[in-house]
Amino acid sequence: MNCTVIQRRLLSTEQPDQPPAEIKSHLAQCPACRAWLRRLVQIERQIPLLPVPPSTAKAELLRRLLGPAPAEAARPALAELPNDWRSSLAPGPKERGLRKLSVAFALAASLLIFALAWWSWPHDKTGPSAVAARRAADQDKLDQRLHKVLLAEKPRERVLQLAGLAEELHDEAAKMVDDAERLDQWARFYARVVSKDLMEQAQRLPPDERPDVLKQVASSLGTTESNASRKAAQLNPSAPKSAASFDRIALAARKGEKALRALMHA
Repeated sequence: MNCTVIQRRLLSTEQPDQPPAEIKSHLAQCPACRAWLRRLVQIERQIPLLPVPPSTAKAELLRRLLGPAPAEAARPALAELPNDWRSSLAPGPKERGLRKLSVAFALAASLLIFALAWWSWPHDKTGPSAVAARRAADQDKLDQRLHKVLLAEKPRERVLQLAGLAEELHDEAAKMVDDAERLDQWARFYARVVSKDLMEQAQRLPPDERPDVLKQVASSLGTTESNASRKAAQLNPSAPKSAASFDRIALAARKGEKALRALMHA
């Protein structure tokens, strides 16, 4: 579960200060959600202390259910009274002012509760600009990892390290099933590493080193192809976009394995 799901689960619990066990495990590893929970508990404790103006709604409801009292039934309607009597029975400025003040207090309390709830609700912070910024930051980190591998001195070292990077990318992708956008980025980068960088460095291997090195790497790609295809089949009914990313990984691994085995005998 991600942070948004956790925070919404906490909002729906009757006692946020006593979260379920599955939420506690997330809180133990997430400082942001722990801070969010502290604010929520503070709000829960402060809401009963909010001043609420007196209300006549209950009395009015009972009056309507029970019907008019005898005195009220016998009292003539205001419209039937003479003008001078009506003016004496109408609410005076002081009473009208108290009514307005009561309404104002009720409105202010409602707005305060709404504001607190709005502030504590987990707003979506993954708008287009935020997603683009995160994607750019992730891409920069991926490029740095690739650049570090390509700094290896010998082709053999570069090939083996590129194969290791490909395995890492696949393993990381397996943990991103709930984040289809990020998973797609990892799958595309995996395909780029295997189909471009790994193939380029494999072709630079001395012929006598190719059988040993390329057999090892091709076997690794075969395992990845099998695992990624199985994952895609599992996800296709419920998460087709994530399944497509694993299909991309499986296809790149399959083509890479075939190309390396052909290069072994070239």
